[in-house]
Amino acid sequence: MNDSQKIGIGIAGLGRIGWDFHAKSLKDHPDFKLVAVADPQAERRAQAETELGCRSYADYSEMICNPDISAVVIATPTHLHHNMSLQAFAKGLHVILEKPMALNSREATEITAAAHAANCKLTVYQPHRLASYYRHLLQLIDSGKIGKVYWAQIGTFNFARRNDWQSLQKFGGGMLVNYGAHSVDQILGLLGTDIKRLFCDLQCVATLGDADDVVKIVIENTAGVIGQVDISMASALSPYKVTVWGTCGTINFKGNIGNGQFELRYFDPSQLPDKQLNESLASEGRLYPYDPIEFTEEVIPLDNSLGINIFSDFARAVRTDTSPIIPPEETVAVMETLDRCRENSAGIEDMRL
Repeated sequence: MNDSQKIGIGIAGLGRIGWDFHAKSLKDHPDFKLVAVADPQAERRAQAETELGCRSYADYSEMICNPDISAVVIATPTHLHHNMSLQAFAKGLHVILEKPMALNSREATEITAAAHAANCKLTVYQPHRLASYYRHLLQLIDSGKIGKVYWAQIGTFNFARRNDWQSLQKFGGGMLVNYGAHSVDQILGLLGTDIKRLFCDLQCVATLGDADDVVKIVIENTAGVIGQVDISMASALSPYKVTVWGTCGTINFKGNIGNGQFELRYFDPSQLPDKQLNESLASEGRLYPYDPIEFTEEVIPLDNSLGINIFSDFARAVRTDTSPIIPPEETVAVMETLDRCRENSAGIEDMRL
């Protein structure tokens, strides 16, 4: 594909995510031509011009006036997302918006409405939804081996004494929205958005800021299925990544998201021995009930071919005038859930030494 056929794109924000995940991915992407970047720091702009071979701007509002740009990535701090998105749509630009989508669901809803009003494509950068490990997990669940899912949990653990802008509430920081945007998105992908009840606890443990760095969320949907999210930036160990329990077995993912494996242990319900309820208060032989169930155990390597590139999918949506695989309405549902988490938590408990 020559440059004239590519989608001209700009990037706002050249911080950790903007540089490492967006700029480096788009530099040589076959569907996009990286036209320009915008960042207030001169050294970052100079680096972009040298290493990316694109134009740079100190002012975002100037960059989006570039006639060669038809789409923009917004990878700036969260509190800037709302206004920058509306500016882009006013120029008729398609938008890839870094997560979390906005400060709250009200802003997220307004961003989505503005995209539709301008007939522009909008997706939020939620790559974990499209990651091979998550799509492989869904495939294993759909196989029916573990039966009907009744509990799923996703965990993210590390030890980091955060002292940057994402540790501060005034900039929209905290692990609830930072990592929780990914984990809640995945849990809702398993449970759906019809939430019956929700519990959330937020704590400050290792952080130097005032935003949460330890999060516990428990969600129950209207069908009674439980989803649990654990996030701790104050954990010396990483006890689990993803575990799903079904009526006939369990799936456990081990390793990292690019090189892991699934452990499955399940049984065939048609092979269960006959068993009757015994209401006697005296257990025969003082024995505990035991079933000689024959379990099947499998270890399945992660199939990395199942992943979907979010940039390629966005290009498809722009060219075919169809919805991206992650439509903004689904991310609004994530933001609504995060809002409910804040309300339920009744504040952040300070557990620091």
